Amino acid sequence: MGLVVLVLASVAVHVCRSAQAKGSMSMTPMDNARIDDSAFVKQSIQRLWDERKRMGYTPLVQMRIPGSPEMDFYFKDESRARTGNLKHRFAWCLFMWALIEGHISRNTTIYEASSGNTATCEAYFSKLLGIPFVAVIPKSTDQQKIDKIEHYGGAVKKVPSEQMFNEAAKEAQKNGGFYMNQFQNAHHAEEYHESANNGLESVNVFHEVIQQLKTVDRSARPVYPDFFVHSAGTGGTLSSVGRYVRKYGAKTKVVMSDTEYSIYFDYVIFDKFTNESGKSYWKTPGMAGTGFGYSGPAILGKTTSLLPSVIDRAFKVPDLASTAAMHVLKKLGVNGGTSTGLNFVTTLSLAARQRKKNANTRFRVVAILADSSALYEDTYFNKDWIAKSFKEHGGLPVFKCWTKVVERAYRMGIDPLVVGQQKCNPDNFEPNKLVYV
Repeated sequence: MGLVVLVLASVAVHVCRSAQAKGSMSMTPMDNARIDDSAFVKQSIQRLWDERKRMGYTPLVQMRIPGSPEMDFYFKDESRARTGNLKHRFAWCLFMWALIEGHISRNTTIYEASSGNTATCEAYFSKLLGIPFVAVIPKSTDQQKIDKIEHYGGAVKKVPSEQMFNEAAKEAQKNGGFYMNQFQNAHHAEEYHESANNGLESVNVFHEVIQQLKTVDRSARPVYPDFFVHSAGTGGTLSSVGRYVRKYGAKTKVVMSDTEYSIYFDYVIFDKFTNESGKSYWKTPGMAGTGFGYSGPAILGKTTSLLPSVIDRAFKVPDLASTAAMHVLKKLGVNGGTSTGLNFVTTLSLAARQRKKNANTRFRVVAILADSSALYEDTYFNKDWIAKSFKEHGGLPVFKCWTKVVERAYRMGIDPLVVGQQKCNPDNFEPNKLVYV
């Protein structure tokens, strides 16, 4: 009995000493692994700031619209970014956030759910920091985008689009990695767009637009466009611009262009789809990289980073109209992708409505050219692919109708959405009347 008491007492003393050791202030040196991680994080953050210097400004290119002479229109050409698309600056912010918040160490593998462009950029930054990257992508992702991910050292895993988010989270958890989760964490990484005026350049795309317009106008003061037009995938870019506009009291109206079967228009304007999925409404192929609704409701900070309160106006555009606009722009020497076509239709419609509201009043619009047409040569610029993929939408006849409408909107200033709805609606489309568009 005495032996048992002695053993128990010994155990109790050991436990008490362990608890005291854990709870007391240690004077021992920092753990070596922790020192290594601290050095890695510091070095990685410096690499990101060095990258920001190399990024410079992407071009702000003026485009004359004959049918809307009262509009000064500019494309912010993000296809000239180092990875060839708008998501370069977005990925920069995500990595800066993840490093500062302690999510990335030298042994971390990054996982992301992406339709292509974000994955390309995250692969680039993972390579820059010397850590592995795995992209979980939809099976429908264009091969050109897969090639770019792999070019920067990333690995890919293809899954059905509706499983993309869950699969990325599962893979990260199973393998001890970090799921970057662009849809959720763009909301948290937002503040890392800016640099607190400490001599380091902001990564916010709208910051660059203002600086470039100051040069155009030879002004010492900030110069803001009247409208900023862009689509939403994660919603991160549009929300970052909207927050910037609100924070600094800019006159700019933030305009969202949304795809045909996306839930974002209803989410922003009518506060819908916050508890229900838009999956039953979603129709393929959509406009790659834009829109949302195929995998759940829009929950801010969880499934989306789109903040409705900073959006002033929204347009919903038929997918074949956006596809037609890509072709029209390419003929005009503007080589943009899916969201560029979507933004162009929105801009032409916006211009027509502004003219009707305030005739002869000049205004300035900036829209994003997010990526290059080269990524879509086998898909949206391939008429056989259009005929097959958009068969349910009316196929090539409706595509040709929209092409004529967009061309006329460019030349003559008509509202493409109003005229297109009358002439190119697949429900009452009459191909023999195409000549009168």
